[in-house]
This record gives sequence, structure tokens and C-alpha cells, in this order.
Amino acid sequence: MEFLVFGEDWGRHPSSSQHLLQAIGQQYDVHWINSIGLRQPTLNHRDLRRMWEKVTTRGSKTDKAQNTHTEKPTTVIRPLVWPMAQHALLKALNSHLLKRQLSKKTYQRVVWAALPSAVDYLDICDSDLVVYYCGDDFTALAGVDHQLAAQAEQRLIARADVIFACSPALKAKFPTNKTVLLPHGVHLSQFAKPATHPEDIDPSRPSIGFYGSLNNWLDQTLIIKLAKARPHINFYFIGRQDCDTERLRQQQNIILLPAKPHHQLARYLQHWTMAILPFIDNEQIRSCNPLKLREYLAAGCPAISSAFPATTPYRSVITTATSTTEWLNAIDQYSQWTPSQRQHYSQRAYQTVADESWECRALQALEVIEHNLSR
Repeated sequence: MEFLVFGEDWGRHPSSSQHLLQAIGQQYDVHWINSIGLRQPTLNHRDLRRMWEKVTTRGSKTDKAQNTHTEKPTTVIRPLVWPMAQHALLKALNSHLLKRQLSKKTYQRVVWAALPSAVDYLDICDSDLVVYYCGDDFTALAGVDHQLAAQAEQRLIARADVIFACSPALKAKFPTNKTVLLPHGVHLSQFAKPATHPEDIDPSRPSIGFYGSLNNWLDQTLIIKLAKARPHINFYFIGRQDCDTERLRQQQNIILLPAKPHHQLARYLQHWTMAILPFIDNEQIRSCNPLKLREYLAAGCPAISSAFPATTPYRSVITTATSTTEWLNAIDQYSQWTPSQRQHYSQRAYQTVADESWECRALQALEVIEHNLSR
């Protein structure tokens, strides 16, 4: 068995597909196709820069890993295609160009489509099984052409043999006869292993942290209220800034740090006083299942979150807040914990996710895939 994966750009963002296929890649060949996009590009500065990066990235159009069964896929393919093409001639050209980059099938081939736009390329993949892995609500995701993505998703649903949905809200959108709930996992050893204190965190002050994309789903109004109400606490936000963050920058005890490699994030979690998920309430958040929630728990970091469905299984070890007062009460409670209270919490938090490693999730996915292939 081999896997042909339509995902985001490999290594650019530690997505659930990357974590799962890293685990699957320990047993099977994985051929990873970098992002084919979810919207048509425009001539703005950001899109032009991304197109230039794709064309000029070091390496060939198809990069071979040094070893088949390492964390990197067997091959990483950088497709030279126009995202979300609508004209028939451009679609045909895209398929022709990508087909030339695909290697000849050696084993039974599973196409793992993590983007709805992959549906335009299924006919050239010589697949034995098509898996649609849905890790987001693409009809509500920021930076996506929602209409085109929704149309592509409907076609992919019809073509897929198996659909994996990362949350119950997403699972409810799909046909029950071929949809399986596959929640996100966590790298347990990476986040639980003791790590040194980061140099860019002030150890003399209490700290509250968040990492991930700084996007429109962050409740900046709430964050500013909390920072103003607790000026003796530093609020750290690590990640790419995908929205206007000027209001956050104006608050003295809010510190914005650049994105960090995934393997370094445990250092921050283990030394923050607490971590937060301050999300607004919208359709995307109600459907999401954030990776960082389990990572917070695996690292033993006390967590406060907005109330959304994915937090429900973990409410014995996290605090959900629906008002500024509830947020401040939770912050004050965690700030007063003794080292022994923190240690006791860390052990309980780790146990809640001890059976949710990415390796376990990969085995669950493989069991479903192998069953369907055998049929």
C-alpha cells in the first residue's frame, strides 16, 4: 500500500494530515503533493510572494527523501498548477502537468485528499481508494473561496470511498455510510518531555500564552480586556500574523513573538503559567478541533478556553469561560497555584490524552482503510 496525499505545503504548517502521515509513513510510502490551493490567486503582494516561493523553493519539482521511512515523506511534489482553475483548458493543463510529476504506482494506492480542490485531479491518480480527510470547515475557513470550495467538496464527497472527519460537527455534514470520526491526536513524548526555559519569556512575571495563527477567529477585544485587567501578567502570542494586530501591539503586557518550529513549542507550554484558547463564537470555531488543545494538556499546562464543542471531552481538566469575569476568575485561580498543585494537575491532564497519540490515530485510520481495500 502507498499513499498519495493532497495537503498543504509540507513543513509550512504542522497540520493534522502531516502528523497522521508521518505516523503512517513509518509503514508505507507516502508521496506528498504540496498545496494546490483553495482560492484563485490575485495580483496582490501576498499572493505574488507565495507564487514566487513555490517556483523558487530549493530542490527539484519532486524532492526525494533520504530514507523512505523517516518523518519526511518518500517524495514531496511541488505542483506547478494554477489554484482552483475554472476554465476547461486550464484544468486540462493542470492535470497534464501534475500527471508528469507523479511516480508510477507500485502498490495499492490510497489517495488522501485533505483539500476539496484535489477532486479535479482524481482521474490522473490511478487510485484504489479515495479518502477525503476533513480537518476544517472549508465553507467558513478564512482565506478560502467559499463558493468554489463548497462546490469542490460536494464533488469530492461523491467520489470518496471513505471520509474522515475530525469533529462531530463536521461528521454530521457527510453521508453516514462512509464517514468515520477521527479526532486529532498529539505527540505525547514531545510535549511531556521536560524542556528548558525559553529565553524570550520573562521568568520574573506570571505568563499567559497562545500559539498558532493570529487570525480573525481570535477575540482581540477579550484579550485586550484581560491584559488591561491584569497588567502584572505577560500575555504571549506566538505565530504568523494573518490579521491586523495593531490593537494587541498597543498593550504593553501583550508580547507578539514570531512562529516557532513545532518541536520547540513544548518549551513555552511547560514554562507558561497557563495557556489560553480565546476564540470568538462562529461556525468555523464550532466545527474546529484545535491541535493545540491536546498539546496544552500533554505538556501539563493549565488551560482556559472559550466554550466550543471540541472542549467538551476535556472539561474535567480545562476551564471554559463565557464572560470576562469568568476569564479573570480562572486566571486568578491558576496564578495562585502552588508547585504541588501544578504537578498534580499536570499528571491528570496528561492522562486525559494518554490514549490519543498520533500513532493511535494513524492505526485507527489504517484499520478503516485496510478494511475498505479488502472489500
